[in-house]
Amino acid sequence: MAYKLSEGSLEVIMNGGHYDKPIMQVLGSKKIQGSGANERFRLLVSDGKHSHSFAMLATQLNDKLITGELSDYSVVQIDRFVTSLLKNTGKGEKRVMIILDITIVAPGTEVGKKLGNPQTWTEESAAAIPAQPTMQAIPKHNPVISTPSVKTSPNPSLDSSMLSSQMTHPIASLSPYQNKWVIKARVMSKSAIRTWSNARGEGKLFSMDLCDESGEIRATAFKSECDKFYDLIQVDKVYYISRCQLKTANKQFTHLKNDYEMTFNADTVVAECMEDVGSVPTIKYEFVPINEIANRNPDTLLDLIGVCKYAADIQELTARSTGKLLKKREVTLVDSSGGAIALTLWGSEAEKFDGSTNPVIAAKGARLTEFNGSKSLSCLASTMIRLNPDLPEAHKLRGWYDNGGADMEVVNISARSGAGGGAGGEWLTFAEAEARQLGAGERGDYYSLLGVLTFTYADNAVYKACPQEQCNKKLVDQENGLYRCEKCNREYPNFKYRLLLGANVSDPTGDQRITAFNEAAEAMLGKTSAEIGQMFEYDKAAYSQIFEEVKFKTFVFKFRTKMETYSDEARLKTTVMNAQPVDYKDANSRLLKSIKALSGVEV
Repeated sequence: MAYKLSEGSLEVIMNGGHYDKPIMQVLGSKKIQGSGANERFRLLVSDGKHSHSFAMLATQLNDKLITGELSDYSVVQIDRFVTSLLKNTGKGEKRVMIILDITIVAPGTEVGKKLGNPQTWTEESAAAIPAQPTMQAIPKHNPVISTPSVKTSPNPSLDSSMLSSQMTHPIASLSPYQNKWVIKARVMSKSAIRTWSNARGEGKLFSMDLCDESGEIRATAFKSECDKFYDLIQVDKVYYISRCQLKTANKQFTHLKNDYEMTFNADTVVAECMEDVGSVPTIKYEFVPINEIANRNPDTLLDLIGVCKYAADIQELTARSTGKLLKKREVTLVDSSGGAIALTLWGSEAEKFDGSTNPVIAAKGARLTEFNGSKSLSCLASTMIRLNPDLPEAHKLRGWYDNGGADMEVVNISARSGAGGGAGGEWLTFAEAEARQLGAGERGDYYSLLGVLTFTYADNAVYKACPQEQCNKKLVDQENGLYRCEKCNREYPNFKYRLLLGANVSDPTGDQRITAFNEAAEAMLGKTSAEIGQMFEYDKAAYSQIFEEVKFKTFVFKFRTKMETYSDEARLKTTVMNAQPVDYKDANSRLLKSIKALSGVEV
């Protein structure tokens, strides 16, 4: 079969001109830097007349090369590309073509040979062709410099004319070897300001993730630049940015597919782009179907999208290393692949999350963890969360869930294998939990159960705790108007109320003594710890009534059970991780499935 290449297209492109969707042949490839998801490859491409080795493959296309889909002698259509001028030591500037999107016309195994007799392209051998830049020039009337220091800088090159006189560069082309560049990028996310203090001093910083159609990059501002830019830069807006320091990315702190990262300095220029922002993409996702996540390795960073089917109550825990009080919420996501997985939200994301409307959640860069054979996802400080995003995948999921997907039977890969079930998965009975020897292991087990609260121990259910946010230690009344915290080694004139509820839970197969800490106890009693504490002090009758009213109420409990030793006697300790009111539609669906499984009769 004859393949027609776009002869002469390389000459046009490498002279700065535009050629729409040229057909070229890949003659070779070479890895030039990075590893794993951050590998970069250089291609030797031919248009049949000339060949050129300064063509770089955008990182999002690496899989085509690694899997062999794109191989030597492949004929491809280059659907999107940009060019950039890089410094070539001792030889002036060199134009590089960054390939952003390709269509494989014919695989290399089918072509099997070099087409034509291409000659190596050089500036000396090429005829000069009037250049029509492929990169978009910044409109001269557009930017307004968004930092006062830039406006008042004594250096005249640091004003808006500096931006408007240059062309934008793709993020994928940036390297520490360039000095003069301007990018046009959208802010995908912006962190909160973080502070530090150590023997060498103290300071603050914030970071943001930027993207354009060629790739992504992390930018960080320290100290005075942090103060200067934090309030001016807004998520989802597009900015022209120049004069930053480029250095090798620290992969401990970023998951973006770029070997470099930017640091703002005193010369950095930032200007908001007020027009033509639609051409700059928003967050770049590479969604993984939930049913495929079970095959991924722990600690992998993943992008996923799913519908929130369950949202647990917020939980509080204390970090062992810092003693800081942390807040988290676990949500169960489902998708049309038939999978379900738990995603843990932290901090303000956990506090403000509302799962009552079953929103679609898109997460970029969530970390995969494994425990007791189950896998779940946890948000990092760099994870980007969007609720009901305007994406085709989100609209498709919404339609699927609202038209029968909510009742679809799913496999919850966050359910404990062998030793228990997950919150949104299988419901066990006390008899089944005992038969599976849950709690016998060193680290304890989790399972869900539909049970009735049959008795509560109200006498010691509320206590006065340390008022510090990161401490929940019970205080000692000094009987002089002050309360002492043994953990903090301090005395306080105030306190906060906390709940520690002991109770009995029963189901048709047995009963169990349980313990519920603050948030779980509040969910069961329907009141906050502060309200219950006030009743305990000033209205004993109302206090007693709360505990009477909750008796014989039914909840879906998520338990953590573990064998502990008390006075040389081993006993099973069961703690309520969360308690939710019964969704009777879901409960009836489970009951019908159980009847069918036991009897073989379709109900």
